[in-house]
Amino acid sequence: MFLYVNDIAKSREHTLSNLRDFSVACFTAANRLSELLSVAGRDALLHSHKQWAIFGHDQLENATQFPAPLWLENSMRASKLLDSAFEILGETHKAMIRTAEVQVRVFDEMVFASIQHAEKSSPWEAEIALKAMRTTLETAEHTLHSVSAAAIETVELAEQESHQLSGAAKPARKRSGTTARTN
Repeated sequence: MFLYVNDIAKSREHTLSNLRDFSVACFTAANRLSELLSVAGRDALLHSHKQWAIFGHDQLENATQFPAPLWLENSMRASKLLDSAFEILGETHKAMIRTAEVQVRVFDEMVFASIQHAEKSSPWEAEIALKAMRTTLETAEHTLHSVSAAAIETVELAEQESHQLSGAAKPARKRSGTTARTN
């Protein structure tokens, strides 16, 4: 079972390409997370500035009560932040699954090339065993593809659930014209 130099070079090239693709996915995710957190930080600073401005206009008597609208607004912002972070992490996880599957395929191609070279120089009895190995490897590759597809589907379902949870955490909007007053 020998590999030729061009087989090794091709597999090395594919491996480096997979590593590059995964690195790009990770850097993209890091960039998106960094941008998301910086926007959330600016938003929090702006929001706190508005709150301190309210306290500065002789409204300190209301400071002893916890304002529900403030809590709901903070809850909504945190919900959006988590939703976006889960989306970024989900996309990165899917990229990792795809890259791992492609890398296994590169390894399988090396094994298939080795089997093919061995079949050419082996007696017919060994060819039967090598064909059985090839069939087993093809079946394992198909199974891996199915497992990867199921894993990606699970990540997508988790993303949908996170969207639903963040949607449930959003406060109901005030209706115009309907204000309730308590005396």
